[in-house]
Amino acid sequence: MVASPRALPTRKLAIALCLLALAAVLGAVAPSARASVGLSNHVALTPSGKAAKVRPHRAKVAQPPAKPAEEPTPETPGLVYASGFEEGLNGWNTAGVGEVVPTVVGGNVRAGSKACRVYLTGSQNRSELILGGNGSGSALNSKEFYEGAEYWYAISVDVLRMTWGHPGAHNLFMQFKSDGEGSPNLALGLWDYNGKKGLWTEGDATGGNRYLAPFSEGTWHDVQVHFRASSRGEGFYQVYLDGQLVDSRQNVSTIVPGHTYAYIKDGLYRNGGTNPGTSELLLDQAKLGTTQAAVTTG
Repeated sequence: MVASPRALPTRKLAIALCLLALAAVLGAVAPSARASVGLSNHVALTPSGKAAKVRPHRAKVAQPPAKPAEEPTPETPGLVYASGFEEGLNGWNTAGVGEVVPTVVGGNVRAGSKACRVYLTGSQNRSELILGGNGSGSALNSKEFYEGAEYWYAISVDVLRMTWGHPGAHNLFMQFKSDGEGSPNLALGLWDYNGKKGLWTEGDATGGNRYLAPFSEGTWHDVQVHFRASSRGEGFYQVYLDGQLVDSRQNVSTIVPGHTYAYIKDGLYRNGGTNPGTSELLLDQAKLGTTQAAVTTG
């Protein structure tokens, strides 16, 4: 059906009025609000035609890349690892501890404020720690030494009381223990035999049980071992007691042949059935480094 000519002006007038109303609504939004920093210039309208409240869109500011964590710098050149028991047994693990877990004590220390107490009584056999770890029973972070590895290792020891070892009753405080089962090729113990009371060696690399030097009770002793790990007869070791060289051997297997690596154990490992009694010692200032100076406690 064709609209009559009289209806056309009326429709035009209605359209014009609608456009004027829409312009009035749009003009109600403050220009300053549209121009504000961080706000969108788009205006949302409600179904009723009123301007909806506009939520500002905050501009995203690019952040500089995070600075990578800095590698810790050893205070002493050549120092690779150290544990003075200031953080409990952190730095060690108890995977091969034995019957008694060593404890951390204060008072009588080599340096700092804490030391490790190792105590066995009756027929108890073992109370040992393995170097490396977070103080738990996991050996995951043990320090392992493979073919050709060469380091200096130091540990300070104070014997408070001791049931001393003798042939047939080993009494070790430090072992360079190979992976798997079996006795170490390099170990240090405390014996009293044939009038020789003090520091003794044990293991094939050392030539068996040999007396090295006196080891008095009730005072701190600094023991240092310079070694090269080898299962092929290409290793060596040197033992220093209180700064003096007391033993040295070359062209030896410090790792048991057929085994892959060695690790370090400190504490007490003895034949409690053959050598019963009470033994107590303190350990402190364990250090691993590439030079003697790095592991020396002043």
